[in-house]
Amino acid sequence: MEELDEKMEEQEKLRYAEFKRKLNLEAAQGQISKLEYNLTDATTDKNLLRRACQEAARLNIGALCVLPNHVKPCVGYLGRDPQVSLIACISFPHGGDSTKIKVAAVKQAVKDGVDEAEVSAPVSYIKDGNWGYVKREFKKVKKAGKNRAVRINVESPLLTPQELNKVCTIAADCGIPSLRTHSGYFGGGFDGEVVSRMKAAVKDKCTIKADGISNISDMDIAVDMGAGIIGSKCALDLAQLILNAVN
Repeated sequence: MEELDEKMEEQEKLRYAEFKRKLNLEAAQGQISKLEYNLTDATTDKNLLRRACQEAARLNIGALCVLPNHVKPCVGYLGRDPQVSLIACISFPHGGDSTKIKVAAVKQAVKDGVDEAEVSAPVSYIKDGNWGYVKREFKKVKKAGKNRAVRINVESPLLTPQELNKVCTIAADCGIPSLRTHSGYFGGGFDGEVVSRMKAAVKDKCTIKADGISNISDMDIAVDMGAGIIGSKCALDLAQLILNAVN
C-alpha cells in the first residue's frame, strides 16, 4: 500500500512538472479564472466568508459558491465592482424542495445580488422517471433567474448513466447554460468519465463544471475531458499553485 501511495505521489509530481513547463502567466490566469471556490458547508461562518472573499479577489479566481443566506454578506465583502462572481447554491444538495420553493429562492438570490444561481436537480423525480416534472422545473428556475445565469447541479453518483444522459439532454434543451457534475455530498470524488459523458450528452450547448477537484492533476484531466469550470474546496490553494508555477 505504501509503495502504491509513493507511486501515486511520484505521478502527481511528474504531471505537475509538465503542467508547470507549458504554463505562462496568461495561461495561468486563464486556468485560475475557471476555478470556483465551494463554500457550502453548513459550518461556514462569516469570518471564513470574509477571508475567502478577500483571497478570491486577490487571486482573481472565477467565482465563490455559497448558500443562499450567505449571499448578502459576501456581496458586502466583495465590495463594489467585484471581479469575482458570486453563485448561490439553491436546494443544495438534495434538490428535494418543491419547484415553487426553488423559484422563490432563485428570485431572492437575484434580489440579494447574486451573479448566478446553481439549482440542484430533483433527484427523486429523476429516479421516478418523471421527466415532465424535471423539464418544467428547469424552465421555471431558468425564467426566475431573469438576466442571471441558472446552472443545474446534477448529483451524478446517485444516477444511472441513462438517467445522467437524460437529465443533461433535458437541461440543454431547456437552455440551461451550464451543469455541475456533483457536489461530493453523496460520496464520489472527481470522475473524469462522468465529465466526458455529460459533455457528450450536451455537446456545446452547456458548459460542464467538474467538481471534487483537489489537485492540479485532476484539474488538468477535467479540462482535457471537456470541463470549462472547476469546482473545488481547495480552489484558493490550487490558484496559488498555478501562480507559483509561473513565478
